[in-house]
Amino acid sequence: MQRIGLVLKRAEEQALTLGEKINRFLRDSGKEVLLEDYFGDLAKTWKATVADHIADEADLLVVLGGDGTILRAASLLNSKPTPVLGINLGRVGFMTEISPQDAISELKSALEGSSVLVERMLLQITFPDGQTARVLNDVVIHWGGIARLIDLGIKMGNAREFELRADGLIVSTPTGSSAYSYAANGPLVHPEVEGILLTPICPYAGLKRPLLVPPYLQTELFLRRGEQFTLTLDGHTTVNLDQGVSIQIVRAPLPFIMVQSRVHDYIDLLREKMNMI
Repeated sequence: MQRIGLVLKRAEEQALTLGEKINRFLRDSGKEVLLEDYFGDLAKTWKATVADHIADEADLLVVLGGDGTILRAASLLNSKPTPVLGINLGRVGFMTEISPQDAISELKSALEGSSVLVERMLLQITFPDGQTARVLNDVVIHWGGIARLIDLGIKMGNAREFELRADGLIVSTPTGSSAYSYAANGPLVHPEVEGILLTPICPYAGLKRPLLVPPYLQTELFLRRGEQFTLTLDGHTTVNLDQGVSIQIVRAPLPFIMVQSRVHDYIDLLREKMNMI
């Protein structure tokens, strides 16, 4: 690994302080440091390189922030599954497992090739205009601007379409099963159990319980009734859709690869950080 990308919150002072420390360590180790294109002034100060497509150009992404920053890093992936090392500067740190105190030692292990890498499934959404997006946690469809029931048609693979009347629908990965889906009474799904999880929000008719299907099944959602449908991707991007259109959701062709903490496993995290078990 020669080119290391840093993904951080500009407004987070702790991220800047730790980022500068990591930048010095990497440059002293003979590595090239990449920053996102809107960090041009910081790149000059740190003697780093500005990257237009940081996830494509880096051999490793180091993410400094909380789980939201990890989700943003996942949205940067494009042509290759660049590994991600997440350093927790947030409140929970469910996906950003590594503490700031362990950042340099874990980074050394990653550079030496001795760290543990795990794969997480991504979902790919295709919009009516053919554009696509990927999510690590979930895509949520609901009525924009007002609380009202929506009508969806849901088609899984070659099966017949079925109905959902509800406040909304969460389509999540196993990683995302511990997020909004869990709050909507969805099950916890271990991230090594691949599948696509559909969790209705306050269902009234049709699908009334969460449904987990194999990852190879294409899910198609038909927006049958409702105005100003809103699609929220991983909690950070919203897309407005019109009645009558449809979207397709499949397992993304690339996985999300994470550097796993050597201190905690998934069950530890559920118990210690999320207080879920």
